[in-house]
Amino acid sequence: MPAWSRRRFLGATALCAVATCLHGRAAAEGIVLSKAELELHGEIWQLSGRYDIQLSSTLVDALHRGVQLTFVQIFQARRPRTYWLSEDIAEVTRVIRLSYNAMLRQYYAAVSGHTTTHDSLADLLDYIGDLSGWAVLHQSQVSRKHSYVLSVRMYLDTSQLPKPLQVNAVASQRWQLDSGWREWNFRP
Repeated sequence: MPAWSRRRFLGATALCAVATCLHGRAAAEGIVLSKAELELHGEIWQLSGRYDIQLSSTLVDALHRGVQLTFVQIFQARRPRTYWLSEDIAEVTRVIRLSYNAMLRQYYAAVSGHTTTHDSLADLLDYIGDLSGWAVLHQSQVSRKHSYVLSVRMYLDTSQLPKPLQVNAVASQRWQLDSGWREWNFRP
């Protein structure tokens, strides 16, 4: 085997190894819905579930440098109809703002005006990924004789970033975190 082909083979092998490592790291970043269901508590249907959230190193670095990250969670309920457009029953949105205090080395999450403090990033991401107790529907909005389609989504709102970072967010995939819509059928 000539020397130049060995070098090419080793270079290609190294390139494949680097690409595999980068792909594995990129696949671990993002927002994934692991569970979602509705539970009736009194007259209120509450969403119960969990998002698994992994921030990219770019987002973690930005958070540690004082950039506030804003996430949006959306719940939608609609009733499909046979001969007409679907009827929108409810759309509930909640905004979550994450920040970090470098002097105290603490993370903060502000959800619907309620702020909590966390000692680690893992604890913070676990907290914001928890959907338990989110009141999304009133019992009067749904009927037992109909079937409904429920949808949830969570994403990083890049429009809330400082203006210079918004340009980077458009150009880079590391700023794009979105779970996409997850739909399921529901009958009360």
